[in-house]
Amino acid sequence: MVSRLRLSAAEAARVCRVTPRQLIYWTKKGLVRPSPEGEHDYDVFAMEKVIRIRQALEKGHSLEKAAAIVQRDMAQIQADVERLSAMTAEELEGELRRRLERLEERVAALRAYLPTSLGIARLRRAVALLARLDVQGSLSTPGRDGDGSKALALRLGRAADELEQLLHEVPASAG
Repeated sequence: MVSRLRLSAAEAARVCRVTPRQLIYWTKKGLVRPSPEGEHDYDVFAMEKVIRIRQALEKGHSLEKAAAIVQRDMAQIQADVERLSAMTAEELEGELRRRLERLEERVAALRAYLPTSLGIARLRRAVALLARLDVQGSLSTPGRDGDGSKALALRLGRAADELEQLLHEVPASAG
């Protein structure tokens, strides 16, 4: 039923949060294919590809690199769909149960990570504020403990970098 859902280029572009012009350009380049049943209609699989390309572009990849990443991911998804389709009901239930458990573990890890991540964001804002004050020349007076404000700002920035690096390692190993 989902595979029969099709949207026009304008509707698909709106749903995927790209411009119709982008969608048409990507189609002309062969990065996205419209539905076989309609030359100007896009099915959910094409829209999934468009969304993933947009997300890869937002991460800073070139269009060609984004398309290659998405093509690899979509091939993996297709292989996974075929593998799941060949399973018995009991095997499928077991597979879905294992996936649910992994997702629940990942959610728990992210919940533990999120408050710390928000603390890092506050720390980053403090570092940015100190940098602006430095540019304005407001950090030239030494602190009470003998440390200059600039040295304090540098130490704070390095601490934020180290904490952020450690936090990126924790969720990867917890998932």
